[in-house]
Amino acid sequence: MSAQKSRFGPLLAGTFGLAVALVLLEVVVRLTVPVRSAAGPGWSDRPRFYFRSPLVPSMQDFPHEAVKPANVFRIATIGDSFTFAPYMQFTDAFPKKLEQMLNVSGSQRRAEVINYGVPAYSTSHEIPVVKTAIKEGADMIMLQITLNDPEIKHHNPSGITENMQDSFGALNMTGKKAWLAANWRTYGFVATRIHNSRTHQAYIDYFNDLFNNPRSWKQFTDSMKTIVSLARESKTPVVAVVFPLFGLPMDERYPFYPLHEKVAKVMQGLGVPVLDVSDAYKGIPLERLQVIPGVDRHPNEIAHRMAAEEIYLWLEEQKLLPSDFLIQEKFATRLGIKGQRSWTRDGEKAPQE
Repeated sequence: MSAQKSRFGPLLAGTFGLAVALVLLEVVVRLTVPVRSAAGPGWSDRPRFYFRSPLVPSMQDFPHEAVKPANVFRIATIGDSFTFAPYMQFTDAFPKKLEQMLNVSGSQRRAEVINYGVPAYSTSHEIPVVKTAIKEGADMIMLQITLNDPEIKHHNPSGITENMQDSFGALNMTGKKAWLAANWRTYGFVATRIHNSRTHQAYIDYFNDLFNNPRSWKQFTDSMKTIVSLARESKTPVVAVVFPLFGLPMDERYPFYPLHEKVAKVMQGLGVPVLDVSDAYKGIPLERLQVIPGVDRHPNEIAHRMAAEEIYLWLEEQKLLPSDFLIQEKFATRLGIKGQRSWTRDGEKAPQE
């Protein structure tokens, strides 16, 4: 009997110690790790409803005349969902914010910045859109570039699917696994960390592959060459604006800067002025920039307004805007109805007016 005790004693002690350790670990996880719903933050600041004019067949913009009026300066913004702005009113997307800025100058003419963006479009889909914009009298074509633009799609998208499964999204367990994760939080924590690590790397690998795969990269560059050729034939100036991906923080660890540089080199090689708006978002938490934090990675109203500001200042600096659309008064503050501190490009404080 004593031999049996001596044989099973260490095993029982080890089992008991492991059980105690697991209980303590579970207590620590419950006290320190917040519960996050896969469905999102549990609240929504999205519009209660979306509106459009009955005079337009799409959700992109206000109606505009197919033949540009003589007193209009028209910019055609052509891109994908980052131009269209899902889950937002079209009036909050960067084309309309830029349009508002151009129309405060007091010009006798009117500025139109038309949103031609279509969610899920690749650059190859944008060729006929450029033709339409030229036909409708665009004075400038602004190509909005996202890092998934080289995607090869053999269909013609018209939008994204509601509640579409996100292969890079949060872990969503069902059935027994969901029950186990809810009752054994340590399991849920470990499973989530493993999932996040895998999807994080898969997210990076996916976009790197788009740029390194000869087929997708060739489609992107060939499409860009066609677009630029069409613009030049019609004597329409063309510029490009590169957006970052809002799925990873914009800091020194952001892994896609080499892809941004690759796009910039292509556009510069085609003689197209290019702006990368990534620097505007450096250090800003993603939940301040995503349209549905933790659920949808498209830029929100804050990110669109910031992009419009960067685009305006760049167009002004590059002398790409007519002089009558330049903003004459810029202020660093807006704290009352009277004069405020003037804004300066270098950030130095100007004297109070």
